[in-house]
Amino acid sequence: MAVKLSIREEVEPPVCSSCGKIIHPKEKGVEFYCPNCGEVLIRRDYMCRKQGVEYVCPNCGFKGP
Repeated sequence: MAVKLSIREEVEPPVCSSCGKIIHPKEKGVEFYCPNCGEVLIRRDYMCRKQGVEYVCPNCGFKGP
């Protein structure tokens, strides 16, 4: 028996790890794995990168600019 998923469940838009804003596909955002633990994908939008807004890894608590 196949389970039918809604569009919301199938696609989750990228969200900035610093401010929580959805990152638009054409925006100059960046994504990388946590430099400390390497397990969590960190995503940052252009403005948070430019302004040096801090992000925190939810796995290990690493704080980065």
